[in-house]
Amino acid sequence: SRRDNTEKEVPAPLFGSIHDADPWLERMELLVGREGLKNMASANVLVVGLGGVGSYAAEFLVRAGLGHVTLMDGDCFDRTNRNRQLGALRSTEDVMKAVVMEKRLLDVNPALCVKVLPVFLECDECEQLIIEGQYDYVVDCIDSLQPKLHLMQAALKHEVPIVSSMGAGGKT
Repeated sequence: SRRDNTEKEVPAPLFGSIHDADPWLERMELLVGREGLKNMASANVLVVGLGGVGSYAAEFLVRAGLGHVTLMDGDCFDRTNRNRQLGALRSTEDVMKAVVMEKRLLDVNPALCVKVLPVFLECDECEQLIIEGQYDYVVDCIDSLQPKLHLMQAALKHEVPIVSSMGAGGKT
């Protein structure tokens, strides 16, 4: 549920069913029902880190009908990312991950509300980010330990559910 108990308007094109013109979510509707689709469409999720875990997490959430997403990553794709990161292609080398993923996700669902933050998360910004974003969920796919810990602490303090990947992104 939203922090301030307000509901966002759910755009009609977001819903697909066998009775609508665009059935792109009809399989998801069979799985979670119409009410489940409405819940996904009104949800607001922050995804931090758009590499080997975050790029897939963001896309799968959108393909499940997520209506509002904030994408945060200050990194660009490079050729070493192509073996494991969804947005990494020859054509996207040296392009910001958040910008590439925004375009990709809007191609999946043009009705998606996307906010792009093409910056790395700083420890002292975590609490403000959580408060101002009014997120329903946070998906943490950060490789750096200190920002990860501060993000977790801020989410827990403000009672925002957080899913955290414990990857190490190229660290030994």
